[in-house]
Amino acid sequence: MSTNSSDSVPAGNPYAPQEPPELISFEKSDFIGMHLADMLYGITVLLFVRCMIGLLFPKAPRVRNIPLAVYVFVIFALGTVFMAMNLNVAVLSFIDNRNFPGGPEVWAQAEAYKAIIVVPNTVFILANWMADALLLYRCKVVWDSHYWVLGLPGLMYLGSISMGIMTIFQSSKPNAGIWNSVTIDFALPYFSLSTSLNVLLTLLISSRLFVHQMWLRKNMGSMRLPYGSIIALLVESSAIYAISSLLFIGCYGAGSLVSAVFLPILSQTQIIAPLLIISRVINQKAWTSSTRQAILSNLAFQDASQATTQINSHALRSPGSTVFNVGKESNSIHSVARSVV
Repeated sequence: MSTNSSDSVPAGNPYAPQEPPELISFEKSDFIGMHLADMLYGITVLLFVRCMIGLLFPKAPRVRNIPLAVYVFVIFALGTVFMAMNLNVAVLSFIDNRNFPGGPEVWAQAEAYKAIIVVPNTVFILANWMADALLLYRCKVVWDSHYWVLGLPGLMYLGSISMGIMTIFQSSKPNAGIWNSVTIDFALPYFSLSTSLNVLLTLLISSRLFVHQMWLRKNMGSMRLPYGSIIALLVESSAIYAISSLLFIGCYGAGSLVSAVFLPILSQTQIIAPLLIISRVINQKAWTSSTRQAILSNLAFQDASQATTQINSHALRSPGSTVFNVGKESNSIHSVARSVV
């Protein structure tokens, strides 16, 4: 995606920067994307605080979950570093070096090899890897012991890591950056792999949860269901992450300047999505490794209760039946239910 052009600025505004219209449009997209990311960062902070309180100071009988708290802290720290350094780059490019030949975006490309540019690019990709890792783990939990499901996503994840390393290396060269045409040769496969992985895992998780939901509706009737709303299903499958990835890669692959809007947004949605899932885990609303067993136990108890009711009704209708006999039948049924649970 080249930002170099010899076109002149349209006449009419004597105070406009003396830059090509295409470059001005790119700067506008970048500027809008940064401010939208700022708003999303506020949601990230709220979710971070909520998750840390729930993980470190849980209500009884739950216990502290230190590993998950460390994960939340690290991914939030990566997102915070990205936002802080991206803000610093914005100040340096749009204010301190506004009159750099070619404008702020050209200045950023010229400084691409310095830490102020390399660090935010690196933490963005690291956070992306962590978000994908949590999705992989959630897919493993939802699909239980069907490890074969993780074969293709696992290979895609490894490919995403290798292409991410190449993208960091290539974008860290002088006059490179994430928008440089040479960097795109590595960045496009990386983002394509990451986006494809997000979409695949989202479909795997949501389809599995949907099947479970239909099974529960059929077997448990009016009992309260864990995924009674589309919102719960979308949160659990991290759909917000997949959708924002698709919007970015579609524009980035097409060479559209609008991709500069979606990249900063993606930096926060890839953190918000895991935090939303973890928040559901804390509130015991998410699917865990013990959820299926608990449902089967409840179903067994429900079947046993129905059988007890039928036996009681039959005993009361039968001539010569006694309350003592009904009690023995009921006790035997409940003992079976307890053994199943």
